[in-house]
Amino acid sequence: MESPPPLIPAPAIVEEKGKPVVIRPPEVGSAHDFAVIGWIITLLLAVPWVVISLIVGGFGLAAALGYLILPPTIPPALLAFPALGTFLAFVVFVLSPSYVVYLGLGVAGLIAALIFLGAIYFGIVRAISKGRYERARGASLFWGIIFIIPVFFVLFNSVLSGTVIALVPAFFFLLTYGRLGEVIAKYGPVAVMGEAVPGMAGVPPPVPGPLGAVPMGMAGPVPSMGPMPGGPMPPMAGPPKNPQCPTCGKELYYSANHRRWYCQNCDNPGHR
Repeated sequence: MESPPPLIPAPAIVEEKGKPVVIRPPEVGSAHDFAVIGWIITLLLAVPWVVISLIVGGFGLAAALGYLILPPTIPPALLAFPALGTFLAFVVFVLSPSYVVYLGLGVAGLIAALIFLGAIYFGIVRAISKGRYERARGASLFWGIIFIIPVFFVLFNSVLSGTVIALVPAFFFLLTYGRLGEVIAKYGPVAVMGEAVPGMAGVPPPVPGPLGAVPMGMAGPVPSMGPMPGGPMPPMAGPPKNPQCPTCGKELYYSANHRRWYCQNCDNPGHR
């Protein structure tokens, strides 16, 4: 079993182009896919909540415009849905006949759904894309546990039996947690951000082998042996430049944590 490479301190960072470079190693792809699948399933599970919020808010808006007298009469088509119809009948029975209350609950429900979905997306999916592996790992564990908790209420109330479906996103978030643990053990809690130029303080030379070797034809210029006696002085060398990708011709970036050259276009799916 291959032991993980030792962590190398982050190199000096050059941000000449004004835009940081996020390096995504191949192992992060599966963790990102798990997180995206879990978020999409969560989005689908939030659709009934959004529908209920729109209906309640729509009752309040219709009452404010004079098209409806509160409490409203729920259409039989909505009452046919077991969970949705029961919940709407309960809401109509409990709420006071004021359109402000209906509008407030509808808007509050939509805002709560947006905050809920946004917290999962930016805490897990977006954090992985930005290279913040430790933050994404903690968020994936938190949301995995949150989705597991409602399942235990099934033991006490048969009405909440539908909450068992919350195990599906919890499963994918916990898979994300485990895979990010492997990524952090191998590459560290964050990705190297910025342009690390070889030769600077903290940036080692490329490691021989498939992970660090510079492609053929990309080696830097051979240093000159000096001017010939009596010959003209050679021009001063400019600042060192990174080698170019043999596939797309764009400039390569060297990641000290990953110990290899990366092409921002070919090796990093997040920048395509």
